[in-house]
Amino acid sequence: MEQQRLKKGIGLFIATALVTGNMMGSGIFMLPATLAQKSGPGAILLAWIMTGIGSIFLALSFAKLGAKYPRTGGPYEFSRRAFGNFTGFLNAWLYWNGSWIGNVAVIIAIASYAGALFPILTNNHLVAFLFTSCILWIFTAINILGVRLAGKVQTTITVFEILLFLGFIAISAMHFNAGNITPLFPADKGMSTMSLAASSTLWAFIGLETATVAGGEIRNPEKNIPRSTILGISIATVMYIAIDFFAMGAMSPSHLANSTAPISDILSSFLGSGIGKLITMGAVISILGTTVGWLLSTARIAFAAGEDGVFPKAFAKVHPKYQTPYMALIIGSVLANILLLMNYTKSFNAAFNFVTQLATLSYLPVYAMTAASEILLMKKMDKKINVLQFIKMSFVPLLGFLYACWTIYGSGAQTVMYGFLLMLAGVPFYLYMNHKQSDVRDQIRPEYKVREVSQ
Repeated sequence: MEQQRLKKGIGLFIATALVTGNMMGSGIFMLPATLAQKSGPGAILLAWIMTGIGSIFLALSFAKLGAKYPRTGGPYEFSRRAFGNFTGFLNAWLYWNGSWIGNVAVIIAIASYAGALFPILTNNHLVAFLFTSCILWIFTAINILGVRLAGKVQTTITVFEILLFLGFIAISAMHFNAGNITPLFPADKGMSTMSLAASSTLWAFIGLETATVAGGEIRNPEKNIPRSTILGISIATVMYIAIDFFAMGAMSPSHLANSTAPISDILSSFLGSGIGKLITMGAVISILGTTVGWLLSTARIAFAAGEDGVFPKAFAKVHPKYQTPYMALIIGSVLANILLLMNYTKSFNAAFNFVTQLATLSYLPVYAMTAASEILLMKKMDKKINVLQFIKMSFVPLLGFLYACWTIYGSGAQTVMYGFLLMLAGVPFYLYMNHKQSDVRDQIRPEYKVREVSQ
C-alpha cells in the first residue's frame, strides 16, 4: 500500500549514496578520537576488521530480504513476517528510537567540527543548542519537500565526502610515523579492549540497512536494494580501515584521544591552520549529508509501523503534494530536539559518546532479529529441507546473528541496561496500540492475513 502512496524516486546510484553516506557521516569523523581513548592501535585495527566482516554478514541478510520483500520499513517488515506483530513492533520501536537518537549524535558531530570555525559553539552551550536545532529543522524540511531532493542532496555531499577522505588518506600517508602505532598492544589497551572498541566501530556501520528501510521508494527494488547495500558497505569498509589506520600513524595517541575534530586537526598540523579551516568546513558539509539520510530512515520505519497500526496513525500521514511521510519526520525531529536540549550542557565529546552508545544498542537487537528472520523465512518457504540443507542455507545469517550478540556483550553492562530498558519501555506502548488498533490493522494490509493463513 505504501508503495503506491510514496514516490519511487530513488535509483541505484542514489540508493548506494544513501547507504554509504548514512554509514560514513559522523562516525568516521569522530571515531578516531573515541577509539584512541578506549584501545591501542592493534585492538582498534582488529575491531575494524571484525566489525567489517560481521557487518557484511548482516548486510547480506538485509540485501536478500530486501530483494524479496521490497517494502518501506525494512527490518520491521522482515521480523513481522517471520515472528509476528509483537516482534515486528519491537524492531520498529528500537530502530525508530535508535534513529532519532542517532540523529542527535550526527548533529552533535556537526557542532563539534563547526566549533573549530566558530569557538562560540564550544564556549556557549546555549548558542550550540540553537545552532544544532536550526540544522535539525532545515534538513527535516528538505526531507519533507521530497525523497528525490533529499537523495540528490546526500548523493552530492557523499561524493564530496569520499574525495575529502581520499585527500586525507594521501596526506596522512605522506606523514605517517610508525612510532605512533607502537606498541600495537599497550599494557593498558591490549587485546582485552577489542570488544569495547568493536562496540564503537559498529556505530560507523549503522546505516547498512538504509536501502531496505526506504525499499518502497526505490526503483527496481529487487535488484537495486541488494546491489546498493553491498556496494555501499564495501566502499565504507575500505575507507574506514584506511582512514583510521593513517590517522593513528599521523598523530600521537594522546593527542588523538583528546581531539574534538581529529580529521581536521591532523590536516591542520601538516598543512597549516588556514587549510585546516577549509577541511573543517568540508567535514561539516560531509556530516550534513548524513543528517539528510538519517532523517529519511527515521521517518520510513515509523511510517511503515504507522501503516500497520502498531504505531499511531499520525506516523502514516503522507504529504498530499510532496508524497513524503511528513508527520513521522516532524515527530522524530521534535524528540531529537528534546534530547539535544537535555544534553546541551555537556561537552561535545561526552554527549557524542553517550548518544552513540545508546543508539547502537538500539540497533543491535534489530540486526540480530533480521538475521534470525532470514533463517525462519527460509524455513517457512521450504518446509521439506533437511537438517544439512538448513545449516548450509542459514550459515551466513547465523554468523551475522552471533556477531550481533557478541557486540551486544562487548558494549558493557551499563549500556546494555539502557538498551534493555528502552526495549521494555515500548511494551506498554504496544499493549495500548494493540488494543486500540487491532481491528484497524487487519483492514490495512489484508493481503498479509491471507498469505499467513495459507502458509
